[in-house]
Amino acid sequence: MCGIAGTMDAGLVGTSGKAADAAFHEEASTATQAALDVMAARGPDGQGVWSGPGIVLGHRRLAIIDVAGGRQPLQDRETGVVLTFNGEIFNYRDLKRELVALGHAFETASDTEVLLRAYLQWDEACLARLSGMFAFALYDPRRRALFLARDRIGVKPLFYSVQGACLRFASSCAALRRFPGVGRELDLAAVSHYLSTIRATLGRRTLYRDIQSLLPGECLTLASGTSEPVIRRYWDFPIIAAADKPRPDFDEAANCVRAMLEHSVREQLISDVPLGGFLSGGVDSSVLAALASKETGGAFTAYSVGYAREGYNEWPFTRETAAMHQTPCREIELNEADFPDLWLRLIRAKGLPLSTPNEVPIFSLSQALRREFTVALSGEGADEIFGGYVTPYFSAFDYDRARHGAPAPGETLTPTDLALRRLYRRPYLICRPDHFFLVNTWMPFDAKRRLLSADVWRELDGDAAVFGFYEGWFDRLRDCTTFDAYMHVHARVNLEGLLARVDSSAMAASVEARVPFTDHRLAEYLFTLPDDYKMDFRNPAARTAAAGMNVAEIDRDNLVESKRLLRRAFRRDVPSSVMARPKVSFPVPFREWFSESLREMARSAFEQSALPGTFFDRATLESLLNTADQPQSAMTLWPLTNLCLWEAEEKDEV
Repeated sequence: MCGIAGTMDAGLVGTSGKAADAAFHEEASTATQAALDVMAARGPDGQGVWSGPGIVLGHRRLAIIDVAGGRQPLQDRETGVVLTFNGEIFNYRDLKRELVALGHAFETASDTEVLLRAYLQWDEACLARLSGMFAFALYDPRRRALFLARDRIGVKPLFYSVQGACLRFASSCAALRRFPGVGRELDLAAVSHYLSTIRATLGRRTLYRDIQSLLPGECLTLASGTSEPVIRRYWDFPIIAAADKPRPDFDEAANCVRAMLEHSVREQLISDVPLGGFLSGGVDSSVLAALASKETGGAFTAYSVGYAREGYNEWPFTRETAAMHQTPCREIELNEADFPDLWLRLIRAKGLPLSTPNEVPIFSLSQALRREFTVALSGEGADEIFGGYVTPYFSAFDYDRARHGAPAPGETLTPTDLALRRLYRRPYLICRPDHFFLVNTWMPFDAKRRLLSADVWRELDGDAAVFGFYEGWFDRLRDCTTFDAYMHVHARVNLEGLLARVDSSAMAASVEARVPFTDHRLAEYLFTLPDDYKMDFRNPAARTAAAGMNVAEIDRDNLVESKRLLRRAFRRDVPSSVMARPKVSFPVPFREWFSESLREMARSAFEQSALPGTFFDRATLESLLNTADQPQSAMTLWPLTNLCLWEAEEKDEV
């Protein structure tokens, strides 16, 4: 795990001795070094810069594999191909054996050299052979081209900006903004999307108009003499109509899932430095703790976060899991007084507002873990591929029963109509994008419209870009069941956000977070399976009882079993009390804190930022502050405060 940055001018690359190239290198080298300096926490163990005509590549290193020999950027002596790489190739030993058989000689024991030689052997097709989490930039002087690639699921970030013939890239927005002229203007559609979803991207778009995010499973090529990079998708989740999905025996599928996850954990335990993990009181991290403890012969240590406030402490459950597998577990208490400083520190490190409040406890856990370990296993991804979110996913049950237009005046409402009205405030659901936003927003559409200034709302054209993005996805998924379509959209939007959360929070403490549930082979398999292998009613009686309920009431009464295959596969490895718990996901008492200490932090952020009065209506902000003790106001204040804290920080650095 590292940080990468660099730049290429397609009009200058491959030339030398020109005054323009000298001017480029003076500016590019200074900016690349500044970007590396910003990412010091991502790579505290060393740095390197390589340059050639029209190109500069930089690297910050967190040494994990081949501590002595894995320095970067790495250049092949024969071809001159140069690589700067962030992440890990978990199957590098198998690939190395194959490459040696093909005649390649290796000078290091690093996965970096394996990646470089895999490219030399198979060109861009090497991506199909990689099992890992990665974002890399590779300059090929034979083609005078820069090649960028990001892993299939999106564990590792990669941002880029194109200005004329010049492309700049980096592992964080904070680093990329160190290049001259980059990141000076907000992308209003992406800001609006953040307010609704707390996700800092909208497809490739980021909160900055001129900064893009390479999407998971994409690669990019910029060749000499061209004006635009060429982007290609090399992998995607399988999209399969319900009628075309196989239905293997359920227990056989569970056994297959178990074998695949065991293999993923075994691969991801490869490290030349000490490795531990995060343990909450939920199923996902408990499964990882069970597998890691078994694979290491009990030499696995976990870390868990808790709070003094009642109702937010999972330690009774983490202790039960730790005892079951004889796993040492360090308990870290996060205090309310520490939260604001950690929050600000993470915003500065990312160069973006936080997504969920959970980023702060992940950072706190990572800080504690770093005293003993450099690598941590984390449970992100299980919910998005196994089906873990009851209300967002099983709301498909509501949509599939709903009428899709308003009832006629005076028409008698059915029990289903009444159930939907209790949750959605209307007895009908127009279309999948309409319904998806009703159950997946931090800030309802009407509340956002009241909050944003008239000029901003006019420019947004009624959130046309945001709705258009989701309409495009649901059109692509039109042959899928509603449940499957909702899972697919979460896998593209929610999962990428969660992985960005754990990457940035852990790396701010110089810890590499690995996420075994995101193994692409496991994801491919699960997205071929029927809906009820992931989530279904617990029994026929539950199905009957749900007839007059909406999804929130179904979830409240615990009528649905989520992550069915995962639970079946590991039912003997996780305490029954943990298996029976509802999902909580690193709970943080931020709603209560907003009615106390965080209210004044929010007020101060609004005063220091230029957004209130230009983007946001001041009266609406004041009303939210006055009602901060109410859950919905606290939910709304979270993204607003983040945006204002971030904008004030970025403004000070311009």
